[in-house]
Amino acid sequence: MATDYEQILTFAVSLGEVMLRSGAETYRVEDTISRILSVHNFEQVDTFVTPTGITTSISGHNMPICTLLRRVKHRSNRLDKIEYLNQLSRDYVMGKLTLEQATIKVHEIDNIAPYSPNTIILITGFSAGSFSLMFHGGVVEFFVSFVIGFFSAVVHKFLADRGVINYLALFLVSFTIGSSVMVLHNIVADVINVDSITTGCVMTLVPGVIFTNAIRDTIGEELLSGISRAVEALTIAIVIAVGICIPMFLGLQVGGGL
Repeated sequence: MATDYEQILTFAVSLGEVMLRSGAETYRVEDTISRILSVHNFEQVDTFVTPTGITTSISGHNMPICTLLRRVKHRSNRLDKIEYLNQLSRDYVMGKLTLEQATIKVHEIDNIAPYSPNTIILITGFSAGSFSLMFHGGVVEFFVSFVIGFFSAVVHKFLADRGVINYLALFLVSFTIGSSVMVLHNIVADVINVDSITTGCVMTLVPGVIFTNAIRDTIGEELLSGISRAVEALTIAIVIAVGICIPMFLGLQVGGGL
């Protein structure tokens, strides 16, 4: 049977794990876990968080050193969960929730359903169209970008459902976008702005949250996490660029300049 301090440690690390899986910065996860454990007056609290794992240790009078390690293999962008967990941690630290109530709420937040695949696909299409307008596109570019963005999201879901690794999936989706743009260019080159369409569709793949977290972790002196996230963002950007450029290069060789 778990002792009280083991239950407290499990709760704090579980909350941090959900935050990390939802795309939170490592410094935020460390700070949240430390604040939760600080209200219990442990003699020593040490927390070490990387983008792929959490290690937390507590010790005090009349208790052995207790350490818990959690491996985080999959991450997503669920900013709604991060917001709820931030508020939950504040309520717990202020004494508004008991340990049992807070533990139940962590599981409830973790099980919040994401948007349906169809909704995500539709939003991706609208996002691509909206970005094309930001980059000097018109009504025609909006609808063309919507169609390409919609189709690329369908391809991405198809690949993800079959367990294709993320980098390969992003390459194939980028290749699909580049190929679609080149086909349209060769058919209706005088009607559409290829640059705004391409940029609008690519913007839906840009790892903005990862890059932002890299900067925030670096500013927070979490250099290991900041560098690893920056490398991840750079790798994704390179994969996207290569996926876009290959069909465009082939199109230029076959059909002439843009």
